[in-house]
Amino acid sequence: MDIRTENLTILFVDIAGFTATTSRQSRVQNAKLLETFDKTLVPIIKGFKGKVIKSIGDALLLTFRSPTDAMLCAMALQDAMHDHNIHAADSEGIHIRVAAHLGEVRIANKDIFGEPVNVAARIEGVAPANEIYLSEAVYMAMNKAEV
Repeated sequence: MDIRTENLTILFVDIAGFTATTSRQSRVQNAKLLETFDKTLVPIIKGFKGKVIKSIGDALLLTFRSPTDAMLCAMALQDAMHDHNIHAADSEGIHIRVAAHLGEVRIANKDIFGEPVNVAARIEGVAPANEIYLSEAVYMAMNKAEV
């Protein structure tokens, strides 16, 4: 088994209110919502040199080598969802929250583990819809003139 460590910026992106939304949707509507989420966000993530580690229901776990790229990507993701929501019916709106942290993670079997992942998940748990929350570690490491 190949296990290595690396310092990365971790982003969690998820749909705020997803459980409540899915309770009002058919399976077809839910599949369309998730497809729109992926089709809109994944190209942006790749454009900022991000890597999708995995999809967990309505959440994406992402990594970036650069905290600046991670935060610029987070802003672009929120902008893309805002643009989508302007043109979508209220029932088709997608409101995301983004959480960021950085640190040394263990990488094994194309997955990541460690305290930075857990901290990012906790930040995501308190981030409101349409917002980006980041840890002080990300703030200190990013290029503030660019972000």
